[in-house]
Amino acid sequence: MSNPIPAIARGKALRSQAREIVYNVFQYFTTKKNDDNAKYNVREVTSEATGVSARTVGYIMKEAGNRTASDCTGPLFVTPTKSKPHKKVIAADEFTDAAIRNKIREFYTVRKECPTLKTLCAALASDEVLDCSRSYLRKRLATSGFKWKKCQSNRKVLIERPEIAAWRARCLRTINTYRIEGKNIVYLDETYVQASHGVSTCWQSNEELGALQQIGKGDRSIIVHGGGEKGFVPNALLIFKASSRSGDYHSSMNFENFSKWLTQKFLPNLPADSVVVMDNAKYHCVQTNKRPNSSTLKADVVSWLRRNNVQFNEQFTKAELLLLVKNSSVGQTFKVDEIIRDAGHHTLHLPPYHPDLNPIELVWGDIKGKLGRESVGTPLGQKEVYLKKLFSEYSKEKWVNVCGHVKKCEADYRQKDHLVESEIDSFIINVGGTSDSDSSSEEDSDFSD
Repeated sequence: MSNPIPAIARGKALRSQAREIVYNVFQYFTTKKNDDNAKYNVREVTSEATGVSARTVGYIMKEAGNRTASDCTGPLFVTPTKSKPHKKVIAADEFTDAAIRNKIREFYTVRKECPTLKTLCAALASDEVLDCSRSYLRKRLATSGFKWKKCQSNRKVLIERPEIAAWRARCLRTINTYRIEGKNIVYLDETYVQASHGVSTCWQSNEELGALQQIGKGDRSIIVHGGGEKGFVPNALLIFKASSRSGDYHSSMNFENFSKWLTQKFLPNLPADSVVVMDNAKYHCVQTNKRPNSSTLKADVVSWLRRNNVQFNEQFTKAELLLLVKNSSVGQTFKVDEIIRDAGHHTLHLPPYHPDLNPIELVWGDIKGKLGRESVGTPLGQKEVYLKKLFSEYSKEKWVNVCGHVKKCEADYRQKDHLVESEIDSFIINVGGTSDSDSSSEEDSDFSD
């Protein structure tokens, strides 16, 4: 045949309408061949007429034959769906964030160099902390308390957000003062176990062997407890079945449940004048005097200002009133803190992204690891019974060990925080000072390669 149709690009999927056209052309030439008693190859002439390869013509006819033979309802042809590559699942949590922080500090204090996305990615993968792309790491850094500080030379220095670093410094000074005063320090936290719980991922010290795998979805039990160097707080263990199967156990825990446990099981069994250390879960930080925001009614903003003795002009707009709220010296107060203080104790909130400063994270890893090894295949109810046994057998000596590990972490932070600041300052001086702009990205910097 002359002037053949241009061939369709190789690898391009034919939609259902195009496949039906090829089928009809094939049927036409088949009928014509039989009527004219011609001696040409129907598949080849169909290919020339449609621009589709002879092999594809064969596939289309086979598809039509299969659907006809199976009496399938619906259209004769269906547009083939292109298989999309699945995104790589990266297992990372707050424990990973702590490991990333330690690696960044190592760059400044040991290697004496400023980390870049490329070098940090390679170091994390080499140490089997996190195997990810630079784009993923950039996002992870932005959501775990780090930012890029732009220097006047347009280079960018990776630094911890000042509010996080300052929070940690205050926390370390405060807990050290409490220890000097001889106060009893207890740590509380919540975790969960799932019905098909096996060995899973939890925070572990470098001396401990093994790791805990990620827990999947399904029925699960929430565990709430607290303890310190004197062991677990007596009679304070709470285990209850979660009302949600979501991957986040916090969805089954709320302020009402937590405060009930606090007042009925935890505080009554706590030695007088103790210090209660906790993280910043939502139900730990329910405010009693929450600051208004842009979604707050103007009348409520005015009420807040009056209640907190903040002077304002009655003619002010809502925007001006909110600015007064922002600039006021009224601090945050949490309901949990008030409950604990009313019971004669002290509270201390750990900085975000710092599970390494909470020894109960190590306790969870120890107990859940043993549960995973020794209760494989048992129902959730039986796991709860075994959990109670594990908690009752957890010795004071083990608590002393995990608290000792956290004290070493605290000492390491105290020592290296100043070293990190000094190294960053030296680097900034060498590259010509900093500009006024910050960035969560390292794109277009001299360090992105």
